[in-house]
This record gives sequence, C-alpha cells and structure tokens, in this order.
Amino acid sequence: MTSPAGSRRAGLHARWQRLPITGRLHVVVVLVLLTAVLAMTGAALSLRGAEPPEMWQLLLVALLLPLSERALLHVRFGAHQYSFTWGEACVVIGFATVAPAWLVLLAGPTVTAVHLSARRGWLKSVFNGAAFATSTAVAAVVVQLFGTTPYRLTQPRDAVVLLVGVTLFSASSAVLTSLVVGVAQQRAPREVLAENLRMLLAIWAGNVLAALSMLVVVETSPVLLIGVPPVMAGVYAGYRGLLSARQERDMWQQFEAATRELNQLEENDIARAAISRAVHLFRTDRVELVLAANGRRPGRVYAVADDDLVCTPLADAFFSGVVRTTYVELASAGGAADEVTCIDAPLEGPKGRVGCLRLMFDGPVKLNARERHVLRTYAHAVSTTLLNAALYDDVRAEAVRHAYEAAHDPLTGLANRLLLQERTRQALAEPDGSSTALLLLDLDHFKEINDTLGHAAGDFLLQRVGERLRAVSAPGDVVSRLGGDEFALLVPGLKRPEDAAPVAERLLKVLSKPVEYEGLRLSVEGSVGVACHPQDADTADELFRRADVAMYQAKSDRGSWVRYNVLRDDSSVHRLALVAELRSALDNDEIVVHFQPQVELANGVIVGAEALVRWEHPTRGLLMPADFVGVTEQSGLVRPFTLRVLDLAIAECVRWQRPGRPVSVAVNLAARSLLDRQLPQDVADVLRRHGLPAHLLVLEITETSATSELEVVEEILGELRRTGIEISVDDFGTGYSSLAFLKRTAVNELKVDRSFVAGMLTSDNDLALVRATVQLAHSLGCRAVAEGVEDGDLAAALRALGCDLAQGYWLSRPIPARELHAMLGLDGGAAARVEIPEPRTPLHLRAVSE
Repeated sequence: MTSPAGSRRAGLHARWQRLPITGRLHVVVVLVLLTAVLAMTGAALSLRGAEPPEMWQLLLVALLLPLSERALLHVRFGAHQYSFTWGEACVVIGFATVAPAWLVLLAGPTVTAVHLSARRGWLKSVFNGAAFATSTAVAAVVVQLFGTTPYRLTQPRDAVVLLVGVTLFSASSAVLTSLVVGVAQQRAPREVLAENLRMLLAIWAGNVLAALSMLVVVETSPVLLIGVPPVMAGVYAGYRGLLSARQERDMWQQFEAATRELNQLEENDIARAAISRAVHLFRTDRVELVLAANGRRPGRVYAVADDDLVCTPLADAFFSGVVRTTYVELASAGGAADEVTCIDAPLEGPKGRVGCLRLMFDGPVKLNARERHVLRTYAHAVSTTLLNAALYDDVRAEAVRHAYEAAHDPLTGLANRLLLQERTRQALAEPDGSSTALLLLDLDHFKEINDTLGHAAGDFLLQRVGERLRAVSAPGDVVSRLGGDEFALLVPGLKRPEDAAPVAERLLKVLSKPVEYEGLRLSVEGSVGVACHPQDADTADELFRRADVAMYQAKSDRGSWVRYNVLRDDSSVHRLALVAELRSALDNDEIVVHFQPQVELANGVIVGAEALVRWEHPTRGLLMPADFVGVTEQSGLVRPFTLRVLDLAIAECVRWQRPGRPVSVAVNLAARSLLDRQLPQDVADVLRRHGLPAHLLVLEITETSATSELEVVEEILGELRRTGIEISVDDFGTGYSSLAFLKRTAVNELKVDRSFVAGMLTSDNDLALVRATVQLAHSLGCRAVAEGVEDGDLAAALRALGCDLAQGYWLSRPIPARELHAMLGLDGGAAARVEIPEPRTPLHLRAVSE
C-alpha cells in the first residue's frame, strides 16, 4: 500500500510532468528568486550596527559586478543561450574589498540590471541575478565565519578561506545553471552538469587564479598590475579556444553518429533517425522533416512526439512557396548574426528539391557559421539517404512484380512450376508428422482440340480447367499449371497417404464435365499421378519425379489415377547406380572444372572466371551439372564434392596470376554448404595450401538458398568475409527475399540474372530492372555482373548502364583450363581483349544512356 507521503510525491510529479517547459522554467526561477531574497534579507540583518565600507570600495564592487557579467563563453541549448562569466574573479576581489554581506546585497540587483539593459529577457535576467546572489550568499557564509578582516592573501588562512568560498560559489552556480538547462532540455540536471564539468573546472581555475594573482600583486607590488591585462586577455582567449575546440569536436562526433544512424532503407526509420539526431546535433527544440509529393506518395511532414513518429499530410500550397514570416530558408537566412525562430535546410535531389529539414526554436536564436555549415552537410546526408531509400523502394516494387510474374502462369493465374516447387519444399520442411501429396494431372485429347479449333479454344479450355481445379481445392492447397496441358495440386497436412485417393477422384470427376465453347461441348479427361511424402519420397525433387512416373503410368489407362509404386519405377535403380559411380568419380579424379571468363566492360579485359563443374564419365562422356548435382545433394556427398571443386578452382587460379594483373575465380556454393559450420575453415585451408590471396576467391550463393536458416548462414558468411573472401549473390532478383537478404548480409557482388539480361533490349520492364539492379549494387558498394550476355548489343547496352562485368556465350562459352590459359596470354601469346561495340541508339536505350 502506498503511504500518504508517497501519494503526495506521485501527485506532485504528475502535475510537474503536465506543465509545459516554459511553466517549469517559471517555477524554477521563482524558487531561485525566493532563495535570493531570503539570502539578501539575512545579509541586511547581519549589517545592522556595522560600519559601512568606504565609498571607493563600494564603487569598485559596483564596477566589478557589471564587468563580471561580461561573457567569456556562450553555450546554446535550444532557444536558450547560457554564458560563462568572470563571476569567480569578481567574488574573490569583492570579498577582499568589502564585507561579504555587502557583496550579497549588491550582487542580485546589479547583475539583474546588467542583463535587463542587455535586453536578455526578464526571465533570464531575474534568474541570473538571483542565482548570482544565492551563490554569493553561500560563499559569504564561509568567508564570514572563518575569515579575518582585512584579508591578506599572503596569509595562508585567508587564502584558503577565499578559495573555499569561491569554490562554493562556483559549485552553487553550476548546480543552479544545470538545473535550469535540464528543465529547458528535459534532461537530468546531473547529466548536464557532468557534460560541462571539465569546462566549468577550467573556468573556475582561470578565474580564481586571475583574481588571486591580482590581489597578491596589489599587496606586494602594485606596479605589476600593468601585466594583468595581457594575462587576462590570454585567459579569455584560452577559454574561447577551449570551448570552440570542444564544440567543434562534439558536433562532428555527433554528426558522424548521426550519419551512421541514417543508414536505413525505410523512409520511416530515416525520418526518425534524422529528427532525433538533429535535435541533439543542433540543440533545437523541435524538428520536422518535410517531404514533397512524388509519384508514389503525397506530401507529408514527419515529427516526433512523445517518442512516437508522427506523419501528417502536407498541403501542396504550403510547400510550394507560401512561407510564413517566421520561417527562413538556410540559403536566404543571411549571416550568422541573424536571429531566427525556424530555419529550413533544403533537401536537394537530382531533379530538384525533395523537401526540407526544419529546425524550430521556442525563441530567437543565432546559428553561427559552423552550425550552418554542419546543417547544410547534414541536410545533404539526409537527402542522399532518402534518395537511396526511394531507389530501394523502386527496386523492391519491381522485384515484387517480377517475382509474382515469375511465380505465376500468365494464362490461368495459377502458381507455376517454380512456386509449386518452393511451396512443396516448405510443406516437406514442416515437422508435424503429416503426409503431403503431390498430384500431377495431364489432360487427354488436348492436342486434338488445340489443333482442330485453334489456340483460342485451347487457351479457353486451360482457363476453365484452372478454375475447376481451384474450386475443388481446399484452403492451404496449391493449384499449379506446369506448362502445356499439365497441372498439379499440392495437398499438405494429410493424416495418412490414403487420404489422397478421394482428392484424385474429385479431380477426375470435375474434369469429366464438358466445357462449353462457342456452342460446342468439349469433352475433357485427364490422367493423375500421385506421390506422397514421406512414404514415397524424401525430398521435393524426388516427390516430383515419382509423381511424374505415376502420371505416365496412369496415361496408359486414360481417365484414371495411379499412386506411385517403387516396384514399377525402373529409374530408381539408375539413381542408385549413379550414386555409387559418383563416389568412385571423386576418388578417380573424374570431376573437373571448366571456366567461363568474366570481362570488364569498361576495357574488355578478362578479370575473372566462373568455375563450372563437369563429370568426365568413363562411359557416358562429359556430363553436365544437371545430370548429377541433384544426386550429389541427396547422397551425402555435398561436402567432399564442394571441397574437390574448390581445390581444383583455386589451384588453377594460382596459375593465372601475373604481376599487376590479378584474375579472380568464382565458385558456386550449394544451399547445404551454407549450413556447414566447417565450411569457413575448409576454404581457408584450401587457400593456405595453394597460396592464393583470399580476395581472389568469390563464393556465389543464391538468396533463396540462404533463407531457411538465415542466422546460421549469416554466421558462416561472416566468417568467410573476415577471412577476406568475397561473396556474390547469384541470380539476383529471382528469389522471394532478395532485398531483405541484402539488408542483413553484406556482399561484394550482385549478378543480374540471365532472364532479365536476355530481354532488356525488347522489354522496358526488364531494362528498368537491370538498370535498377546496377544502381542498387553501386549504392551498396558492390560490383554488378551480368550473366547470359549472348550478343554484342547486350554488352554495349550493359556498358552504357554502368554494369561492371559480364559473362556469356558472346564473350566465351565455358572452356577447359588450357583454353583459358591461351586467352590470358599464359602460353606466350598476347592476352585476349574483347572489343565491346558502341551501343545502338533505339529510343529506350537512348533514354538510358542519357
């Protein structure tokens, strides 16, 4: 249960929090003023019956007090500027000249009058006078109790008393100033005090040293006072230099931290970072990020309120030039001496202004030249980050559209083979103990209908079949058109494989109904092959193959369905034999690599090559990867197979090196290799054994192969990067998480997929995607490599887009190592240099090059 005192404290705290900052400042100033009035009343009472000081002493103190408020240094917090003065020196000399109580009486009114005459506002003037009087009273108590009159600094007791007194004056002033700054900035006073402690100590030491030196000089040899002004001038210059260097260092440190925090890809994250950092960097009261309307979003204003990012619409008229009188643009705000309450720093883009960063203050402030320069630089960093984010949005939107098109059949809107394979792998990865059935459907007599009635009738029939299959499928099922007249239905979550039978029966039943086309009734039948995981197959590829085997068995009896039976699958024996032969191939050095050169488009020089594995089978001849890589991944041979390819590629790359002409080698990694924690050490051992510098090895991965166990993959890739090995993202843009993968994983190279490159001269969409991918690569500090360059026009267009490297059949097919030696000039001849033709200038390509 909360005590009554605790409840009262909680209520006071709640009321304090509800007060605006100006109200809180008023409360603090009133409290300090009341304390000063009490101190002055006590000082007046203590002087009853005492002899007044001589007139020259009062005049000296009255002159010193205004001079003491001559500011040494200025520090601004928001619209409030706080000054460090000669106060300590004045207190030391004052205590040595008049009785301490007289100094207390004179200090408050005099200091207040000085500030009011300087037009610093009544609130600030009253606070400065009250704080000076209160701090003087604190010091006066010590001096009055322990000091002797008259003071002689040559006496150790008097020197110590004055030193302790002025120290208390400094401490009291620092606490009161930190209190009011903390209220103004909504910070803890102890945080403000700790931040300025070193500077306060330096000012205290300099003031006390100067005052004590003057008093000692007066007591010993007044002639030496001639040297006091130069000393004071040196102290003044030293203070200003100290603060200037400190402010310069702090500002640029904060600027560096701000630019790091701005490294975001989402506009909301950039806005939050830009606003929060600007508040601290420029010590402003409020900040807004104003963004003009663009093709994607209307004009908007970002602000931070109660730690929440708020986005509000921006009226077009407001941004287009109707500027209120209190708002001044940075470019037209005049000199550093101009006072402003709001300043707009323009955010410029390649096509004009994209917005502004708006700093707002509760009162007039003066931004010095350094602050204005930092503000311009900071605004440029914000605009650059926003432009990069916009580019990221463009690429992401294009990638989403292209990913949808790449995953769906354009005629029926059903999932295509790629998406079906992906969903099948996901379903098989669920450890729920259920069965997953894959049903492959082939239409009977479709060719006759298509040839007799034409493609329009065939397309109409395929669309109606797709609609029927979608209608009989359950939520969670995946209906797909694989191509031609082949369809598929993926049914996950079956309790037992026998439950696939009624699904197959429903498919045959719905297909048996005729389709009406222009008055004709078209009879449609189909053959269905069924395979189930895990009963019939362990992997997605195996499930597809076995469902296909069952479908062809069903076609022998049209209009039926067949479940896969291993006893009727002749190809499974072939697979087992191939696994055994692959083990022997690794032992007998039958695994070789061919190399496809990579050419630098700027000059046509070969700067690298991609290693492509081949199997020199003793009876079947040269086998391509498609013939055996799948078997490798299913048979547990991935690690020895990968190490063999790496060993061959790295050993060959060592032979390519010549002084001043490094040539790198790229090796593809299987998805399973990215989950092998031993991989980084294995690669490092191979590099060390052959003596190849790590930066000449490029490991190619695909983003889709790395997303199932992303944390493990990131850890392994991080170890590889720390070794110095470069990472390349192969087939970029064809996966479902390309940009998310780049956001979390640093890479050195993006490879534009051949499907985009092939169509860039005829498809505006493919051209835009290739251009955006090249720009994204450069924005991330990566190389852009184009695959599948089949002719000179493509090479010329890619060079015009700024693409760095290219590979493809027009440049060179994959070739054995000895042929690559000749191209590199290692056999004594000249190194090959590819001549990149000048780009043609069709309309869409001219727009790109411009």
